[in-house]
This record gives sequence, structure tokens and C-alpha cells, in this order.
Amino acid sequence: MIGRLLISWAETVAVVYAILLATYLASCLVINRLNRRLAAAKIQARETARNQVRRDQRQSLVSLIAIAVMFGTGHWLYAEFGWGLAPARGVFGVALSFVASLVLFDTWFYWFHRLIHTRPLYGRVHRWHHLTVTPVAWSNNSDRLVDNLFLQSYWLVAHFLVPAAPAVLLAHKLYDQITGVAGHSGYEHGGMWCWPPSPLVGVTHHDQHHRYFRCNYATHFTLWDRLMGTLHADHDAELKRNLLATAAIKRARLPAE
Repeated sequence: MIGRLLISWAETVAVVYAILLATYLASCLVINRLNRRLAAAKIQARETARNQVRRDQRQSLVSLIAIAVMFGTGHWLYAEFGWGLAPARGVFGVALSFVASLVLFDTWFYWFHRLIHTRPLYGRVHRWHHLTVTPVAWSNNSDRLVDNLFLQSYWLVAHFLVPAAPAVLLAHKLYDQITGVAGHSGYEHGGMWCWPPSPLVGVTHHDQHHRYFRCNYATHFTLWDRLMGTLHADHDAELKRNLLATAAIKRARLPAE
């Protein structure tokens, strides 16, 4: 019995890791390809050293294992023992549970992110991630184990917090993975959906966090940053400039009619 459960757990974690790794690699490659088309709209003028990019790539492969263990264990406990809330039913229920998970994770991320930026924790927990001042797509998952435990442990307990089916939480995690890669890309890929004061974040939001450090702590929405006064003072103005720069380059690439 115990052997079967351990094998089931290991298989679950392995499948989750394979999905996360494939999503990470694919989204990084696609985002970098898109970046090359927007070269003139790079947010930061400085370039990231190649050895720093390689460091982020190596660490991301390890960090994704930790996330897979947390997400996979949460799913395994739900599937094997039924631990967690009953999932919402129907199209409306599924959509509502997805949005609820977005909001709850954003709240989790915001407050724990602020916590690990405090003096007692920053050096021990979060400094590694911020060694890349000019982030690139490969930087999204470059952090240490303890950092992961603070920010990503939501996925271990999500079934106890949100009445969501496993597929809904997986869809949310993949959305988080892809938008996280984009958010570290250094180019504003957002469209009108993030035009301020939209509650949705654009790439500028997290790029400012790496530049200015004590601002922009959320991951999906700007709401907590706006409410708590931690949104960078120039966020909305810079986001508009970056969106307009991206739009101008895209228009210039269109064939003449």
C-alpha cells in the first residue's frame, strides 16, 4: 500500500515537472523570438551578461522541481485522499473558481513577496533572484528553495483554499508560468488589456520591481500595490510609454497597403 502510494506520488510530481518544464522552455523561446522583433522597445538599456543568463537557466531547472513537488503533492493528496474543497461545477462555476484562484494567489504572492523583501529575510531568501537587475525571460524561475517555499507553496494548499478542479488549478499555474516569463522578458508585450489603470499587470510592472526593488510586489494584478501604496510612482506613465513604443514598432512592421 505504502509502496503504491509513493509510486503514485512520484509519478504525479514527474508529470507536473514535465509539464512545467515544457511550458517554461516553450514560453522562453517564443518570448525571446518576439523580443527580437521589438529590439528598439527594450525597457532597460543595459544588457544582461551571458554568464548571468546561464546561471538563471540552470537554477530555473532546479526551482521548477521544487514547484512540481508542491503542486504535485497538493494534487496527489486531492486525487488519492480527497483532501480539499469540492470543485465548483458548470461553466460559470469553473470560470469563477479560476478567477478566485488568480485573486487568492495574487494576494498570497503580494504579502509573502513583501515579507521576503524585509531586512531580516532578504539576504537569506530573495537576494539570489535580484542579482539579475535586468531580467530576461529565463530569469522567471531563478530562485532558491526557501524563496520557492514562501511564494509557491500556495500550490500545495490551493485545493484547501479554492473549490477548483485540478484542471482549473493547472490552467492557472500555466497562466502564471507564461505570464511570469513574459514579465521578466524586458520588453512590454502587453496590449490594451493592461493599459492603466487596468488591474492587470504588464511587463513594465515587474521590470520596475527589479530596477527599484521596493515597489510592485504583486504578480497578476496591480490592485494590492495600488491599495497599499507600493506601486511605483511612475508606473502608469512608463507603462503607457512602453505600450506605445511597442505598438509603434508593430505598426511599422505591417506591410504597406
